[in-house]
Order: sequence, then C-alpha cells, then structure tokens
Amino acid sequence: MALSKTLHRLRLQSGKSIYQLTMLTGLDQAFIGRLEKGTRGASRETVIRLGLALIHDCDTVSLYDVDELLMDAGFAPLARPKEIANPR
Repeated sequence: MALSKTLHRLRLQSGKSIYQLTMLTGLDQAFIGRLEKGTRGASRETVIRLGLALIHDCDTVSLYDVDELLMDAGFAPLARPKEIANPR
C-alpha cells in the first residue's frame, strides 16, 4: 500500500513522531502505526487530518505532499486552481 510508505516518509521528513501526530490529530497511536505498516486503511477525512498535522509548524512538508498522501490512499487531491504548479 503506497499510503503507508508515503505517510512514513512524510512523517520523518516533518521531524514528527507518531506520538506528536497523535497529539495533533486525536488519532490513536497504534492506529497511526498500523497505517504506516500498511495493515490498515484510512478514510479521506483521516488522511487529511494526518496531512494537516504533518504540515503544522513544518517547512519541509507542503500541501502538495498532502495531495500525494491523498492520491496514494486512493482519494482525489485537494482542489486548487490548475494555474498553481508544483514548485518542486
């Protein structure tokens, strides 16, 4: 499952622990761990909550990364004007 790898990579990139994501999202620590291991799936709402927590106080993770997380989970990306290109 691509969600697990992307979530793990973005969490490390953001410098946050699973515990910190728990505090920011209100999700269970074991649930987040299972998401990273690929043994659980998540709803679109949950993926968005995780994505927003990852970009909270972080310069290395952006909304484009949240879109990647959403698409890897099988959901549509956040709606943004087509003129805005990914700066990377």
